[in-house]
Amino acid sequence: MELQRLKIESEPFGTREGIEENIQYALSLGLPKLIPAICANDGTFVVVGSGPTVKDFVEEIREEKALNRPICGVKGAYDFLVENEITPHFYLSVEPRDRPLLHPQKDSLFLVASRCHPNMFKKLKDYQVLVWNAWGGEFEQPFYENDLAYGGGSTSGLRAISIGYILGFRKFHLYGFDSCLIGGEKRIGQGDVHGDIKTMSVIVGGKHFTASIAMAEQANTFQEIYEYVKGITIKSFGDGLITAIIAERKRMGLVT
Repeated sequence: MELQRLKIESEPFGTREGIEENIQYALSLGLPKLIPAICANDGTFVVVGSGPTVKDFVEEIREEKALNRPICGVKGAYDFLVENEITPHFYLSVEPRDRPLLHPQKDSLFLVASRCHPNMFKKLKDYQVLVWNAWGGEFEQPFYENDLAYGGGSTSGLRAISIGYILGFRKFHLYGFDSCLIGGEKRIGQGDVHGDIKTMSVIVGGKHFTASIAMAEQANTFQEIYEYVKGITIKSFGDGLITAIIAERKRMGLVT
């Protein structure tokens, strides 16, 4: 049951023509607009990972920033960007292990999951930090009893897409999102790790890729993004596994 609705006859203030004039005037002022995000943007969220191909797109990422597109440096990619004189708008990590962050910048906003190592928060005590809960299913609900927990994949890179979506973005540009070994290299600056880690062969669209187990899992989970976040478009740069998956989905007539 619900309360009985009142019967009311009313008219809005102003005329349609007058309100239209008001709108046109307000929009002509060039004032900042209320947008569903925590920074100005043109609707595109740029996620930069530390896959080997990222080093081939430094200038493209620089151009993305010049277009006022938010740059999100994921884990080690953040330091790589700073070393190349690109200060990311965001840093993001869900890494629970103690991993170094070498070049934090005052102009960046650090989106650090609550599951990250305490040393990360100590490192960033004098910086702009937003903490968030990364839902993983391995913990009981009381941890997040009075707060939200955000899902979205098995890696920090995948979570960056989900967080971007929550912030209002629907277009995503991915750099260094290879999810495979390139010339035996797993991450920029790491060198040839082939033979030192457990890998598997992945074939997409007739192309062969070598991926670690975690990389293969990321590639699997990546495809689920299109199912739980609607209305997005994703473009991946570099000749990696994620790029191949997007190309094959496009060939098959699936959402990309």
